[in-house]
Amino acid sequence: MPGYGKHEVIIESPCHHRELALMSEEELSLVIETYHQRYCELLSNQRNMMVLIFRNHGKRAGASLIHPHSQIIATGMVPNAIRFRNEEAQRYFDTWHRCVFCDVIRFEKEDGRRIILENQHFLAFIPYAAEVPYEVWIIPKEHQASFHHITPGQKSSLTEAMKDILGRLYEKFNNPDYNFIIHSSVRYKTDEPQIHWYIEIRPRLTTTAGFELGSHIHINTSFPEDNAAFLNNR
Repeated sequence: MPGYGKHEVIIESPCHHRELALMSEEELSLVIETYHQRYCELLSNQRNMMVLIFRNHGKRAGASLIHPHSQIIATGMVPNAIRFRNEEAQRYFDTWHRCVFCDVIRFEKEDGRRIILENQHFLAFIPYAAEVPYEVWIIPKEHQASFHHITPGQKSSLTEAMKDILGRLYEKFNNPDYNFIIHSSVRYKTDEPQIHWYIEIRPRLTTTAGFELGSHIHINTSFPEDNAAFLNNR
């Protein structure tokens, strides 16, 4: 296939060291609004099969620029890893007639030990099988397959959640390197009942070593419950 894609850089602030965790809610809400507007615009292009919003913060996370920024990449195909995640969600739905992510939300709320934050529209928690220490998911409590469908009220709740979670990580680990990704449905699956968009935040506190690289099995040397208790101790 011929080379194709879109790559955009979102400059989050005119201030050179204005980290997201230190922004006001008004400033952060503008960043999230920009994410949404650019996502919708790129998704409207029929050639774009996948739109991925992500942020690399710090050298260990792959950031090549110090100035606060996020990135959006749109591709003309769907990578195998995302196809696999969608296929597993479809398999779960075909078996149980429920969204696996909605079941994860219910599971985490019933257990309670890994929850970091809950507000009107979002739940933030460290997953039961977190791949890395202090990995946090921020997920809409209402089923939505695509970030495209986020409402104004949800944007306000997401601003509150992002500021809180990034602020805790900043405070606890002295501004750690991290990546975050907005996982959303691909084109033609924006209204699917088995897919659920969410934000994944992965602090770069450990190093991927030989076993992980050779087996693609992640080793997490900490307990998610302990991680959540540490972040909740303020």
